[in-house]
Amino acid sequence: MRKLLVVFALIGMMLSGCVYVNMDVENKPVPGTDFSDFKTFSFKQKSESKKDLEAILLNTAKLELEAKGFKYDPNSPDFVVVVNFGSKAFMERGVTYKREAYEYDYISKTNSEIGVVKTADAPRVDNTVRIYLMTPHDEGLKTYLWRGKATSQDREGLDIVGKCLVKGALLKFPAVDGKFREKLNVRDCE
Repeated sequence: MRKLLVVFALIGMMLSGCVYVNMDVENKPVPGTDFSDFKTFSFKQKSESKKDLEAILLNTAKLELEAKGFKYDPNSPDFVVVVNFGSKAFMERGVTYKREAYEYDYISKTNSEIGVVKTADAPRVDNTVRIYLMTPHDEGLKTYLWRGKATSQDREGLDIVGKCLVKGALLKFPAVDGKFREKLNVRDCE
């Protein structure tokens, strides 16, 4: 029995190295914004109900931005990073539920009703991560500098693929404007 358990564990470890996240990415820098003038950034955490997952996604964004030469400075940032995230469906105890609405959307400045309905067993989950970079002025006067979005359809939820979606959205930041496809290994997103 123990040998069989070891064999399954080894197979699981080998297969985990082959899990990829295919995503659609859309980047929208504001025309005329020169990010060579920006050196520091900070975060704005907005979700109390999902603060643990949000902290993980913000930390991934922090690592990506630091790898691009920006420095984290919560006291005097040049820009602020906000991460919105959501899944259209999730599974709980073998039953698939579909989310009917997202959270606050900074682009349209609207709140959507949050609702959950039971649906048929779906093999895929639509996961979306939106990243907004904005000026650190007061709440009513924020100016968007850059927007990015990464969406995937996977069997796993945001707790598994969220880091890859953040990394994919920021992969070509700040230079590329437009829509493109990315494929990242989950192992590379840790």
